[in-house]
Amino acid sequence: MDKAAKWIFAGLALTLSGMAAAKEYPVDPKSGLIMAPGWEQVNYQCNACHTSSIIPQNPGNRKVWRETIQWMVDTQGLWDLSDTWDPVLDYLSTYYGENEVDMSKFRRMPLPADQQPPLPQS
Repeated sequence: MDKAAKWIFAGLALTLSGMAAAKEYPVDPKSGLIMAPGWEQVNYQCNACHTSSIIPQNPGNRKVWRETIQWMVDTQGLWDLSDTWDPVLDYLSTYYGENEVDMSKFRRMPLPADQQPPLPQS
């Protein structure tokens, strides 16, 4: 098996394992979040400023979620997550990671990257 095939296989395995893990847990009817370990903390922290429905619309890996939340801390007045970073990032990257969200349930597909506003620079 060549190197590219190994990477593809590893990525597929991670995606499928995340999807399988998400199917093990019910969805909270009020927030719409997957009720897996860490969901309540994410629910309370995220819903303090915005609806939790924005979470599945913005899937990302751990690095993407970390950068997104750090942007909220730096520019939007979100408090420092201090000792809650790891559980929040674990939950978001596991259950709302890249390629694990069914975008068909939303009003429209997200804009292509070239049509989105630039991200703020630190």
